[in-house]
Amino acid sequence: MIGQVAKATLLSLGAGFLAQLSQNWLGSQYFTEFLKANLINILIALLAVNSATMGIVLTKIRDLVDRHGHGETFARTRRQMLLSVREQVVLVSAAILILTIWQSPHFKSISNIDLFFGACTIAIFVYGMSVLYDTAMSVLIIIDFK
Repeated sequence: MIGQVAKATLLSLGAGFLAQLSQNWLGSQYFTEFLKANLINILIALLAVNSATMGIVLTKIRDLVDRHGHGETFARTRRQMLLSVREQVVLVSAAILILTIWQSPHFKSISNIDLFFGACTIAIFVYGMSVLYDTAMSVLIIIDFK
């Protein structure tokens, strides 16, 4: 589990850094400014969507267990769902922290600080999208389950 989170974190940070460098190269800060204004709302909406989706998936799993038994088969699925909720709560907290610190006048004098915080902000968004993707994949796996 820790390895999985570390891998997702590093991939998200890499994507965030590349996206921020691309914006700098293009001379545009649209995406970063959009995320500054909307990231926390987006993350909370994703948490709500994922929670509702997990409820549907768990209902289907319960039907499968009632019909076929073998409830222990889905123990890993349950752990992964709990992990995704924890990840999303951490993402919301991290977004609040990063955006708050970014606005602090104490950090304005540090060179390339906007690059760092912009990359972190985009990374949080990318990580949130990966959690959404994983939840969507769980729905497809359950639908295809025979």
